Amino acid sequence: MKASDYIVEFLCEKGIHHFFGYQGTMIAHLIDSIGKNAKVQNHTCYNEQGAAFAAVGYAKASGRCAVAYATSGPGAINLMSGIADAYYDSAPVIFLTGQLNTNEYTDIPELRQQGFQETDVIAMASSITKYCRQITKVEELPEELYKAYAIATSGRMGPVLLDLPMNIQRFELEPEQTKNQRETDSDLKSEGNQKVYQVMEDLVNAGRPLLLLGNGISKKEADRTLVKEFLEELGIPVISSMLGRDLLPADHPLNQGMIGSAYGHRYTNLLACQKTDYILSIGCSMCPRQIGMKPENFAPQAKITRVDIDEIQLKRQVHADEQVLVMDAMDFIRQLKVILQTKKESGEIGEAWKKKLKKWEELCQTCKAKLEKYDQTLPEMQENRLLQKISRSVADGTIICADVGQHQVWTATSFHLQKNQRFLCSGGHGAMGFSIPAAIGAYYATKKPVFVLCGDGSAQMNVQELQWIKREKLPITILVLNNSILGLIRQQQDSIFESRYTGAAREGGYESPDFEKIAEAYGLYSKSISAEEIMEEDQSVFSNYLSDAVENAPALIQIMMRDHTVAFPKTVFGEPMYHQKPYIPSELMEELLNLW
Repeated sequence: MKASDYIVEFLCEKGIHHFFGYQGTMIAHLIDSIGKNAKVQNHTCYNEQGAAFAAVGYAKASGRCAVAYATSGPGAINLMSGIADAYYDSAPVIFLTGQLNTNEYTDIPELRQQGFQETDVIAMASSITKYCRQITKVEELPEELYKAYAIATSGRMGPVLLDLPMNIQRFELEPEQTKNQRETDSDLKSEGNQKVYQVMEDLVNAGRPLLLLGNGISKKEADRTLVKEFLEELGIPVISSMLGRDLLPADHPLNQGMIGSAYGHRYTNLLACQKTDYILSIGCSMCPRQIGMKPENFAPQAKITRVDIDEIQLKRQVHADEQVLVMDAMDFIRQLKVILQTKKESGEIGEAWKKKLKKWEELCQTCKAKLEKYDQTLPEMQENRLLQKISRSVADGTIICADVGQHQVWTATSFHLQKNQRFLCSGGHGAMGFSIPAAIGAYYATKKPVFVLCGDGSAQMNVQELQWIKREKLPITILVLNNSILGLIRQQQDSIFESRYTGAAREGGYESPDFEKIAEAYGLYSKSISAEEIMEEDQSVFSNYLSDAVENAPALIQIMMRDHTVAFPKTVFGEPMYHQKPYIPSELMEELLNLW
């Protein structure tokens, strides 16, 4: 059996039927094998970064393993940003790169380049993959494929990379070489039921408990349903990281918003930092972006328990006396669910528990209502209200993909996610250019329509993939919020660079195009509308635009924004993370701090 045929057949048996990549000489044998296998589909991007982000979008939307490929040298290097995104956000993706024939390598390791389009991709990718290996003998291939798949999909999931010299791809594998291979067992340490039981005791004894949920929660639909059912059965207020934003719908009574040391919800930061006495964090990194640069100032009066599959992640302490469990989030939740049911059946948890939680939930809702009401009055937060209004027109069941920039902050804080909507973005890597190709992967993972939100800066990072969307006639609707600036950068320049807008606004050498015309050039249905029109008219104005776009998808709607937009609420460096700009009146702050 030809080695490249074996690779495709192996991945197909693992349930992988979509391959994302770009043609090239050194990967041509693999692509030919993909093309002639009737059980899989090949999807050609227009820049390998697009393929990488599409594979990441597939994995983030489904929790299943994805595959992206590229040729050697420049093709492999173009994958790197997507590889990093998969690594930091724990997305299981197998990256396959073509490479120089093994017989073209010299015995001179110091040689700058071994041959045309040769680059040491293993050295480049080693710090942003769970495992990477160049295959130098065809008989190694079955074992290495098994190992790569197992590593990508076990423990804290993430990307792996196999570098495939051209001659290795075309070599024949003997039948016995493909047999009796075993998958690598995960060496994940899992702490036992006794510690989980103690967590349940801590929850019961707490007066004002919060659950903090993050990216470690499974992306698989059945698991997410189980999590939602468990949260409702437990009845404890829930806060989340940005990547956990879609675990509960926006209007769910337990949903108390998104934490963030810079851009989180005011009420979430207040509850976490000043009101709770116990935080149970499940699958959340609790990094400085979430809890601030000085972790000792985060929830100083609360006991903290952290559950994470990544033992190394737990070494970055929040509190010196915090409790930690090295466990898979879903294993932990399943065990906690059983303990909860046992306690309810035995009567250990009854009306007194419900009464206590009801009082705490009412306090949370009071804080939320007062702060949301205040924010509705602020002219600085006009864009937040714009995203609220837009979200009401987006159908439930749609996948929401946001890029990186001001629009991502507005979407994360103000887009009212419904119960069957998902929210995908580039978290730890924070890569502009993520959303358009990730939307492609998300569609193939779920077969659901996708709604993309991007700014004029991020939209141009992978604009070439509009051709991919048009070519495959995908039900993707793209919303470009065009304010002709790099908004977060200009906001920073206003704060610390005396409003010198170098590289971020027209006067500083930055400019954006007319995206309606660009979309038309790619053959997409396209329209433009101003933010003022959406805000001034009734809901039907944007709804009509959107329904036409969805009906004619793929489509792009350009929203012309005011020039000087800002992402609020925002914590100023050095301030408590619940004290955000625009500052609330001191009497309101005092009232909220004195509640309970």
